Amino acid sequence: MSQKELWYETLHANFGQYFSVENVLYREKTEHQDLVIFENLELGRVMALDGVVQTTERDEFIYHEMMTHVPLLAHGQAKKVLIIGGGDGAMLREVSRHKNIDQITMVEIDAGVVEFCRQYLPNHSAGAYDDPRFKLVIDDGVNFVNQTTEKFDVIISDCTDPIGPGESLFTSAFYEGCARSLNEGGSSLHKTASVSYNRMKPSIAITNLATISVTLVFIRPLFQRITAVL
Repeated sequence: MSQKELWYETLHANFGQYFSVENVLYREKTEHQDLVIFENLELGRVMALDGVVQTTERDEFIYHEMMTHVPLLAHGQAKKVLIIGGGDGAMLREVSRHKNIDQITMVEIDAGVVEFCRQYLPNHSAGAYDDPRFKLVIDDGVNFVNQTTEKFDVIISDCTDPIGPGESLFTSAFYEGCARSLNEGGSSLHKTASVSYNRMKPSIAITNLATISVTLVFIRPLFQRITAVL
């Protein structure tokens, strides 16, 4: 990929979006996925995994603020928080703003994502990786919630789309593991899938909600619109 060229993302067989590339900062095929970080004049630094845009500097706050503050403020007294995924560090940044929290555990399957996001997306984590309350676990999210004996007040699933490495985080086995890992009165927040016109049909989100409802006692969907992530 050369400078100033266009980077395309296929959202549907007959529909997509493109980004102008000012500079490619990093590209690597890790053990789990193909990652690229590039600069765009409008959106700042953009990260894509396996050809799918995951986050941009310009609009990441829309997603991360909602995903963290809603469950944490709804709980009110959370002391232990578990983040599944979240390797770019922005979810950790927002959780760490809550000073009443004693422990923040993040489980990320791909150690490489954490390493190069700290270097190439520093504004996402904003120093949160150095928070003394933070503990990083390199593991598959499904395996962790089904093996751990720890209990958490809030669990936030910040995963990729339900394809590739992130597919297992949309299964009954994962949701059941999360339910077992919650303290009494705890809550969890799960990404489902895009309901916009993209390569995954809106019915996938509906299916995910149905799967969650079988496991968790009380669910409510939340919706958000992010400019670059359709």
